[in-house]
Amino acid sequence: MLPEWMQKEDDYHPEKDGSRFVISTIKTIGCAMAQIRVQHGHEKGRTLPPVFKLCLLLILILSVSITQSRILLMAFAAMILGYLCTWPAKDILPVVKASSRASLLACLLLLPAMLMRPTLIPNDLFIISKVFLCVSALGIYNHTTQWNHITTALRKLHLPAVFIFTLDLTLKYIVLLGSLINDLLTSVQLRSVGKNQKKYNSIGGVMGITFVRGSEMNQQMYEAMQCRGFTGDYNGL
Repeated sequence: MLPEWMQKEDDYHPEKDGSRFVISTIKTIGCAMAQIRVQHGHEKGRTLPPVFKLCLLLILILSVSITQSRILLMAFAAMILGYLCTWPAKDILPVVKASSRASLLACLLLLPAMLMRPTLIPNDLFIISKVFLCVSALGIYNHTTQWNHITTALRKLHLPAVFIFTLDLTLKYIVLLGSLINDLLTSVQLRSVGKNQKKYNSIGGVMGITFVRGSEMNQQMYEAMQCRGFTGDYNGL
């Protein structure tokens, strides 16, 4: 026999509360973590060596940056956009989005110069086009190359091992701390019923927990490196 208070029907309608900040933050972190965790690349089957692709990327960015010929810039644009046309639409969209945002930022930075010197607008558009092509080339390389292949390519180019180790370690801990933030924000969202006046205090607590956890992981990594006798030589994965 159930108690009388359990047999009564609750008529509780919590007030609606906007949680767009938490939801959007969770989605943003989730997308970023998905890109870093599962980065198998667009190319299938036999692919170009990572070192060759990295050298090709550097040469392309350098050529686009120093060229003063509009015809040559159009040739680079035709090559990059033509290659993107062979991709599926779902893979093209992230590259185009990143390039468009970078171009928009460059346009905003050059807007005062455009207003003060209208005669030099073609030159400003030339710079914006260069930004679009460079970011597109970087996005293509990022989308077609796994993180461990990138660090391997940097190692073969005889970059300092400490630099490669720092880069690789940074990416790994971005994933770990991003996952922690994602889980904490999800718990805040699930526990917030109705209108929560102290929601942003909870978010401050999330950042504090993340900082403490990051400090602990830093200390643990330092102690692990001491125990294993780390000498600064890092070959990557």
